[in-house]
Amino acid sequence: MSSWFKLHVIPSRKPLDWACPRNLLKCTLFNHLVQDLAPIGHFFVEIESDQPNRYGVKRVVSGMSRENKNQSTIAVIKEGVGLGSFFYDFKGALDSSEDAVHELEWAKKRKRLKTITVPVSSETAAVLMDEMDQWIRNASFRHYSGGLEILKGQGSGCAEFGAHFFNLALGSMATPKEWIRSVYAAKKLTGGQRTGKKVSIFRVFLQGTAWAKDPVDGFLYATPDMDLTWSWMEKRAPGAVEMTLEPKDITWNQGEKFSRISFEAGYSKESEEEVRKQWRKISL
Repeated sequence: MSSWFKLHVIPSRKPLDWACPRNLLKCTLFNHLVQDLAPIGHFFVEIESDQPNRYGVKRVVSGMSRENKNQSTIAVIKEGVGLGSFFYDFKGALDSSEDAVHELEWAKKRKRLKTITVPVSSETAAVLMDEMDQWIRNASFRHYSGGLEILKGQGSGCAEFGAHFFNLALGSMATPKEWIRSVYAAKKLTGGQRTGKKVSIFRVFLQGTAWAKDPVDGFLYATPDMDLTWSWMEKRAPGAVEMTLEPKDITWNQGEKFSRISFEAGYSKESEEEVRKQWRKISL
């Protein structure tokens, strides 16, 4: 196997409680306060190509993150976005390979790491590398949010980012439905750009006893979820820390359309110097 793709899955410290906004808030705040490296879980992507790209890079490992987790958490609290934090456009950054390797080793020691390996052809590896290059050149990496359209190059959270490259490696809409977390964030508890309102974190705690039931009263938030992905992997290969998938193994989600990113968001293009900098940052 000279070329491959890996999706590294780190679940939350303990499965996040999505029963209602209040429970989710309590879990995430606790995980942030104890300085957990992956307070809501994390996806990392790793690409190994048998041919170097234009920058001489054959292997990368990275993921999408907020540029500063603590500062961004404080910011949304101060701004009163409430459940609008699901859709907030945070200042994003690609994880450096150094940070990624550190977090993967940290997670492995705590038995919080599972990996899906996809053997790929030289041609597919080149496509994966090119998609990463376009993600950098078109400044998509600077936008981290669950409310952005990844296929337009607007940016994404780590989950959508990981799932996109997973689909690209397998050449199909390979993300199982069992990975997807879907809730309606109540409009009355959603502040920020979505509504123009201010909603305090205390209001979310006091009134967040249930999710909205439909689009009339809520905004849909749907994303691949690290805890659900972990559970799916455990069901398919109990106790295994690594599993291999190939296109022939994808027997679900038949007929669903899959495409590369169009990068029509219109962000200012990155300079060649910055592109080189980012490739140095994520290369192994």
